[in-house]
Amino acid sequence: MSEQPADGSTGEIPFGLLWGIKRSFIAYVRRMPDGQGSIHDGAVPLGDDTLLFPADDATASAAAAPDVDHVWAFRGDIRFKGHGGMLFVRVAAPLITVRGEEADLSIEDPYARADAARVPLVTLRLQPGPAPEGAQVWLGSDVRLTEAGSVLFNDVYQPGEPFEQLSVVLPLRG
Repeated sequence: MSEQPADGSTGEIPFGLLWGIKRSFIAYVRRMPDGQGSIHDGAVPLGDDTLLFPADDATASAAAAPDVDHVWAFRGDIRFKGHGGMLFVRVAAPLITVRGEEADLSIEDPYARADAARVPLVTLRLQPGPAPEGAQVWLGSDVRLTEAGSVLFNDVYQPGEPFEQLSVVLPLRG
């Protein structure tokens, strides 16, 4: 019988997008008297500072556009609320589009309108990183809020505002 770690994990590699979004924002919501956060559609908190958006089955697909190297899709829906309903931020179904070492992360429309375009949330630089056996890892640095992302956060953060670095962990394809 194998032992399970105290954190409840199975010891398996957490494939997907690992990201803290904006830690100061999450801390702010936690401090609000009516601040709320909720997690849906398979997203998982990993400690206090990181969220796992699981890799979607279609995540390793190459994009149709000639300038796109990869498109990685993830599941998960994170919602933040507060200020008597005046604050609402939803980060759902992240999609990373990779062009060389540059990438952008977009999300579903925050208000779940089926006919709405995806919202470009952040841009980032992407480099391969050290990976455990059976996995491939990319490290996202210089993660910066886009203009549309600024609107999502009610213009509290300006375009170009640094957000948390992220990691993408995917199974090694044979």
